[in-house]
Amino acid sequence: MSENLRTGTYEDLVTFFTLSERDLRSIPRAREPHNRLGYALQLCTLRFMGFVPDDLRSAPPDAVAFVAHQLAVEPHVLAAYGERAQTRQDHLLAVQTHLGYRKVDRDDVRTLADWLLERALEHDKPTLLYELACEKLRTEQLVRPGVTRLERLVAETRERAQGETFQQLTPILTDDCQRLLDTLLEPDAARGMTPLAWLRRPAVSNSPKAIVGNLEKLMFLRATGVEGWSLEALNPNRLTFLAQLARKSSAQALHRTPAVRRYPLLVAFLVHCLATVTDEVIEMFDRCLAEAYARAGKDLEDFRKAISNSRS
Repeated sequence: MSENLRTGTYEDLVTFFTLSERDLRSIPRAREPHNRLGYALQLCTLRFMGFVPDDLRSAPPDAVAFVAHQLAVEPHVLAAYGERAQTRQDHLLAVQTHLGYRKVDRDDVRTLADWLLERALEHDKPTLLYELACEKLRTEQLVRPGVTRLERLVAETRERAQGETFQQLTPILTDDCQRLLDTLLEPDAARGMTPLAWLRRPAVSNSPKAIVGNLEKLMFLRATGVEGWSLEALNPNRLTFLAQLARKSSAQALHRTPAVRRYPLLVAFLVHCLATVTDEVIEMFDRCLAEAYARAGKDLEDFRKAISNSRS
């Protein structure tokens, strides 16, 4: 998660780096062109990114040139900006006031954390949560904290989401249920693999044998009691996300995963597996019937032709 300023399309330059009349009036009346350019870049960068990098001299040349052209100064003068830290700080405070931004306080962080938890209860992918937090701060016109602080907030939020999910599933996760879920990760000598791997194997044909195989999975899933589990408290997007993670994870990896995360993953997997296998069985049966009707129709047509030929 880089702190470097990166502009995207030309439309981004026009939208965020065009100086309005009000912006131009806010620029300090300094004779030094580098200070005017530095101030203007801080203004545009804060508007674009929600924060200002420590070293503006690493800004993309196209952004520097775009702003410099509006100020009628040469882009290279930016090299002299920032020699006085106080000047940079004074400019940053002035830019924040001009754009209506302010630094985050404890209440802001607490509010952001609670808001982010709601997002994490749907999808706790770290990069997504980080991007959502940055966008939320920019929307609220709050100066974005440093990367390390935001990454720590995302990590804490993900842990809270895991704990909250576990609590939501507490009525289901009895001792017997937890033991049952753990058996999904243990090798089954009869099948030559773990039940988790067996349940994840897709059907490769519409043959009667394949249908029987899926019916065995269906009987296994129903024997776990999954149909009676009440999951209304869990966000459907969260359930799907956890099921996808479980489907991609090995039994060894899941076995090493802490219980507070492992059991929700396995519950979500079983719920989605029941729905998936049920749909597969219905679809396979329909296809098998369609193929049988097609064969019967062909056999009947062949029989009619044979009778016709025998009479001629």
